[in-house]
Amino acid sequence: MKSPALRLAVAALLLSGLPSTVVASGYWYLGLGTGLSYGQLYPADFNPGTCAACTETKEEYDAGFKGFVGYQINRSWAFEVSVNSIGKFHYKADNGAVTQESIYKVSGWGFALLPTIPLGQRFSLYGKLGGFSSTARMTIHNAGFNLGVSTSGVQHSELTPLTGFGAQWFFDEESGIRFEFENYGTVGNACTSQNVNNCTGRVNVKMLSVNLLFPF
Repeated sequence: MKSPALRLAVAALLLSGLPSTVVASGYWYLGLGTGLSYGQLYPADFNPGTCAACTETKEEYDAGFKGFVGYQINRSWAFEVSVNSIGKFHYKADNGAVTQESIYKVSGWGFALLPTIPLGQRFSLYGKLGGFSSTARMTIHNAGFNLGVSTSGVQHSELTPLTGFGAQWFFDEESGIRFEFENYGTVGNACTSQNVNNCTGRVNVKMLSVNLLFPF
């Protein structure tokens, strides 16, 4: 083959047939993270149904924590499973005589595929697409009037979409750091006149976190 273009074309075809594991070997990693979580309460579920004169107060931010284990398949793809304690969110309604507080706790575990864009040997950007098996629990303290939501101690579990993106940097072969945004979707179930005593209400949950990575 005297033509340089022909030689390059053949070489490209041969290289394209190589499996990705030849290009970059995979590795396992552990991670621990903490951050700021945000739970957006759905007004239709949390506004008092029979207390038009109530003063409402919402606490929609809390600290979140998570641990995860993952496998970096190659430089372009990773897969991971996580355990998440996203936090507690509060809704208070005061009618002047009674202050009723709804405490909403979200936890669960997630799984996701991470498409990764390496920008050098140690730094990379990535996306996240998977699912979150959530557990939402509503507890009402000092119930004095009907809020149109669940009674105390109601729990609801479901699978919601998990999406996110982030950036990570490895200091060396033993540790790294990751900055990440995740959207866990809308957890809980809607409150209607048919299930008013058996619903949690809905909350859309997100978290911005800092995570430490430990390859092994």
